[in-house]
Amino acid sequence: MATAAVGYSRWRSTAASLRLSVLMFLADPQWLIPSMIAPVIFGLVAFELFRGAGPYFLTYAILGAGMMSMWGQTLYGSGWATGQDREFGTLEPTLQSPTPYLYIVLGRVVWNVVSGLIGGGIVYVVVVLAAGGPPSLPNPLAFAILFVFVMLSLAAVGVVFAAFYVYTRYAGFIQNIGEFAFYVGTGCMFPVVLLPFWTNPIALVFPPTWALDALRYNSIPGYVGFSWGFEWDLVGAVVTTAVYLAIAGTVFHRVERHVLEVGNLADF
Repeated sequence: MATAAVGYSRWRSTAASLRLSVLMFLADPQWLIPSMIAPVIFGLVAFELFRGAGPYFLTYAILGAGMMSMWGQTLYGSGWATGQDREFGTLEPTLQSPTPYLYIVLGRVVWNVVSGLIGGGIVYVVVVLAAGGPPSLPNPLAFAILFVFVMLSLAAVGVVFAAFYVYTRYAGFIQNIGEFAFYVGTGCMFPVVLLPFWTNPIALVFPPTWALDALRYNSIPGYVGFSWGFEWDLVGAVVTTAVYLAIAGTVFHRVERHVLEVGNLADF
């Protein structure tokens, strides 16, 4: 019974956090610009610039703009996942609650995933309407599954950011300078292999780099990405995503222990 009560409490806390995230998103329309409006504009611009460049240019335009929507929502949303508690003065009380703080952040990150997927879906619909038809996909079902997996890999990075943002008051600064660097560095806008070789080891630290390369291998015949190919891209994406989630859990546990011992986070 005690175990069931704990599990129920955690599920209920995550669900409440998710619900509050949805309400806050709807109450603050400015989030619609970076997550749903700006990516559509970029997608249409890319489509017009590269119209007729090849049979798969439409896929590139949708992937680039769709990833922009999802990554922007993940980066900013995850920073705000802990930043809102610091700003509202609820960080220490929330950390001291019976439910581990990770489950509170999880509800917020789940909404980031959902809203990012909605933004990616809007980009897809608008660009397809502009093009007059859908892109050529060898396996649409596998593409959809990998697309969701890419979003989960982005969420894993977001959870780590949310964990480490507790230790800094410059989360907004990090978000602003890091957004476009991550668009380029993880292959959201174009394949990482087009960048100088010395950047590749840095890019491979992030799960989305592996997942996006696998997605392009799956959706673009003749695509040439990392030399190890599609299967090892999937393995790398799964492993790095698991590592990121383990790091996030460890950091959140350390933060909770600190608050329980000291009683506040005034020194951060």
